[in-house]
Amino acid sequence: MFVDSVELSLLSGAGGSGSISFKSKSTKSSPNGGSGGDGGSIYFKPDVSIYDFSSIYSSSSFKAENGEDAGKDLQDGKNGNDLFINVPLGTSVFINEEKVAELLDHNATFLICSGGKGGRGNRELISKRNPNPKISEAGEKRKSVKVNLELSLITDISILGIPNSGKSTLIKSLTNSNAKTASYPFTTISPNLGVLESSAKNMIICDLPGLIEGASQGVGLGRSILKHLKNTKVLILVLDPINSDYTIEEQIKLIETEVNKYDDNLKNLPIIKVVNKSDLDKKNDNYINISALKDEGIDKLIQEINLYDFTNLDSINKSFEKISLHDEQFSVEEENGTWLVTGDMVDRISNLNGNDYDVFNEISYRFERSEIPAKLEDLGIEKGDYIKLNNYEFEYEN
Repeated sequence: MFVDSVELSLLSGAGGSGSISFKSKSTKSSPNGGSGGDGGSIYFKPDVSIYDFSSIYSSSSFKAENGEDAGKDLQDGKNGNDLFINVPLGTSVFINEEKVAELLDHNATFLICSGGKGGRGNRELISKRNPNPKISEAGEKRKSVKVNLELSLITDISILGIPNSGKSTLIKSLTNSNAKTASYPFTTISPNLGVLESSAKNMIICDLPGLIEGASQGVGLGRSILKHLKNTKVLILVLDPINSDYTIEEQIKLIETEVNKYDDNLKNLPIIKVVNKSDLDKKNDNYINISALKDEGIDKLIQEINLYDFTNLDSINKSFEKISLHDEQFSVEEENGTWLVTGDMVDRISNLNGNDYDVFNEISYRFERSEIPAKLEDLGIEKGDYIKLNNYEFEYEN
């Protein structure tokens, strides 16, 4: 089964917690608590050996390893292993229906879900302000994200036509494809791939399901067909001279209209037009005539294909990567004089271990040095209101 879209739930690894320990156990001085290991991140890695998502379709969720907690006496925790998910070239990554990446470079990897940072032990928290800290940081939490992946096949040539025009028979004639064929509409319900062996370059050819009127608006298989044209270089239009609904010229107009409605840039792709079924004495002198079924005229079509320098031809698509996937700031909600502040910044301020007095002092210090107080003032916080940072609540006294 060809799978060109899939939804995945991803969960990065949590950071390990730092530890609290002292070289001098009697005086609790000379801090030497180790730091926790970083949690594993999740990456998408393009793999030229796979052509769809069938290898990950049955696994809807993926988790990276957690970082290990630190030990005493400067024993740092081990980092969690990163997780690499192999995807085909041409994969688009969507989060909340927004495209955040399109993977067209087989040498690149894409960070989709970063692991939590390991918490610092009290050895790393030594400062002039606090030379003998009795606190440590908890590791950052796991990050979760749901993504939708969509595939646009990377090909040299795409074969288009109305249903039952002979596209699947043609790709079998041109390549080593095992495309299924039969004499009824919509035989092809998913793309078929094959390789045309050439002295200049072996070319990947894709036979796409039949186009019908309204395809660009989603009629029939519609947009699921047309999306595969973004990463092709040449189009072959297979025309059916015995179709009872459309003449040759009407078929050309229908296909070109639907293709260009889907993406106007596709009109810049070179087009080879061939009339199939010449064995039925239905030749047209304006186009290349072939019989895919009888292997007639295939050599002439290949000669036409070889006129193109595929090495220097480009598809219309370009690689894309959103700069930042995660909001690492904070959000504020107010209800009845209590201001609830949440987000990554709050986690970094408040995720501390140790005795309550030292922990609260450190949270207060970090809070005052953050951007949060200025934001609360802009929002109208008043003296006597309460601020809640995760599990910690205190009165605003500015």
